[in-house]
Amino acid sequence: MALLPSWAWVLASCLSAAAGASDLSGLYPPLWEESPGQFSDYIVENGKYIIDPWIFTERMGAYRILLNQTAPYFEKYAPENELNILWGLPLQHGWQYRSGRLADPTTGTGCGHENGDNLCISVDSWWADINYFLSVLPFLAAIDSGIMGISSEQVTLLPPSKDDMRFCYNVSGCFSKFPDIMQKWTTFFQYIQLPSSTFYESLEYLWEAHSSSLKNSYKNFEDRYAYYSKQEADFERHLIVAVEGIAAVRLPPTLIIIHNAQKHLPPRVLVATDIPPLIADFTLPQNLVLVILNFIIGWVETLQVYTG
Repeated sequence: MALLPSWAWVLASCLSAAAGASDLSGLYPPLWEESPGQFSDYIVENGKYIIDPWIFTERMGAYRILLNQTAPYFEKYAPENELNILWGLPLQHGWQYRSGRLADPTTGTGCGHENGDNLCISVDSWWADINYFLSVLPFLAAIDSGIMGISSEQVTLLPPSKDDMRFCYNVSGCFSKFPDIMQKWTTFFQYIQLPSSTFYESLEYLWEAHSSSLKNSYKNFEDRYAYYSKQEADFERHLIVAVEGIAAVRLPPTLIIIHNAQKHLPPRVLVATDIPPLIADFTLPQNLVLVILNFIIGWVETLQVYTG
């Protein structure tokens, strides 16, 4: 029953935001138009599309194709694909890129840095590794569901420069290695293709798949925390918990809602001297988000101690 007031509030926010929207293209993630928008934009070798998900525009291109292919199933809710609930994924990836979180946190290479290869996605980045399970796996599950219009044999994903055993690269391999994640994403894509599908039920399936992606991946990359300041590592941990809460209330991750929400996220990687709410180059809302996250996580951890 507690879900209903939250849902009513979210729906009202969604509708009021959409009513004031004009130029939606201005809300798209960075380099959206420069990223592949169809499979033929990728390199083709031996009849297969070759995608390198460790290049920002190529990973973003997978999102763009996914949004394009699923657009017909969300046009009944709003024009211009604005209420496609997959928008949260590329927008979050765009914020990670814009804030420098996809760059090599060890600074041992120029990967992702402005003075190096700024389109490179570093396998040492905690953010990039977690996002892999919210980009490549949904993309391959969509292919498996039939919604993408090609077979699984027509796509090849390239591995990173190291730690390749932590990931998967094709439909069969991902089903074998991460069956729960793949099955939940496939179920989501199968559901939205049904004529009887609804917006609310689509949200249920989406957040189940999203939660599975996080639950079954984030512990595999806890070693990456060592590459960051305590403040940034804590933010990474706290954000996982916060997203679980967002999933519980079924927030619609549509274009306008997520674009507006991301204005309140830290615009750069946190360093050791960052103490919210006193971070000078952050806005007040950005400082407050960090304060609130710290408070909530502290309260949750205290509660867990007392409840066993």
